[in-house]
Amino acid sequence: MTLTRWNSRMLRRLALAAVGATLTPMLVAPPAAAGDPDRLDPAALERGSDPAIAYLVRDTIRDGDLRVPATTHGRHEALWQVAGGYVVRDYNVGARHLIRLTFVAPTGERRTIAQSRDWIEVAVSDSGTRLAFLRTLGPTGQRSVVTVTDPAAGVELASRTMRLAALVAATDTRVLVARRFHWRHPATQWWSWGRDRLRTIQHQAAVRADVGHDRVVFGTPRAGEFCNRVALLSDPGRTLWRSCRVAPHAWSPDGTRALLTHAYFDAAGTDRWWVVDGETAHRQAQIAGRLDWTAVWEDDQHVLTLAQGDAGGAAIVRCDVTGSCERASRVWHTPLPTEPSLYYQSPPVVLARR
Repeated sequence: MTLTRWNSRMLRRLALAAVGATLTPMLVAPPAAAGDPDRLDPAALERGSDPAIAYLVRDTIRDGDLRVPATTHGRHEALWQVAGGYVVRDYNVGARHLIRLTFVAPTGERRTIAQSRDWIEVAVSDSGTRLAFLRTLGPTGQRSVVTVTDPAAGVELASRTMRLAALVAATDTRVLVARRFHWRHPATQWWSWGRDRLRTIQHQAAVRADVGHDRVVFGTPRAGEFCNRVALLSDPGRTLWRSCRVAPHAWSPDGTRALLTHAYFDAAGTDRWWVVDGETAHRQAQIAGRLDWTAVWEDDQHVLTLAQGDAGGAAIVRCDVTGSCERASRVWHTPLPTEPSLYYQSPPVVLARR
């Protein structure tokens, strides 16, 4: 089946929900109507500097003044900066519509890390020297293989087959996975791959974690289908906040702030990103419009995401922690989706994840 970018993201959500899927009540505004002055129109924003992180424009990785040819087969879905280069995840590759991970060196040299007909989950350690990926096996998807590599050297360091697992995060020595045993009994485990040992840290399934800032997000489906709980990774029983309406996606580099969007929004793209306190989730600013599901921190004070105006122009936008925004790229004339529920059509850009 041919995957759209929206379908690929939905596959990731479904994979996470399969293993485990209140913020002190935070009021979430309804979607803004067309013409709302708070909605971002990229074409009307002042032009700022280019992004300070790596990003893909069509088939070229841009990283400061560096321009690196990326992959040319399939459609780019995600980009990571790793030690010694970059990793691109593409979908719809070739006649079999494969998912493929490719390491790209700054010289443009490319090497395939993995490919599969099923979705591939990826986690990169904070140092960038270790990349973990998960591939499902068989028609039922109950079994999967988690592999740890040195992406720059192209060396496989460890591999383990697991049942009903999802990849959450990685460090230089461990991989965090969420599990369901016998389709029930969720758990989150550290896999110390050097010794090939598993250790359960919580009987809930994690859906996201920021190891460097000691944060983990657990799915809490007993409270509601889209409910989640934010806790300390070092003390998973200690809840910082919980919500059934919004979910955290990324903490700032210094950990003082986090980015939230809807826990569930049935469309390609979202209509809100919120900047909140990283520990209490107290809301500090919001960004509204036709926005991408991906938003990343450029630095401690600025967020990058993709936005589309109601006339169809789309661009990279940069917003500070007060919600003030500028444009960080040219405007691409991207037609609005013809299906109203799709809501948003992205420009030919992929922002590097951290």
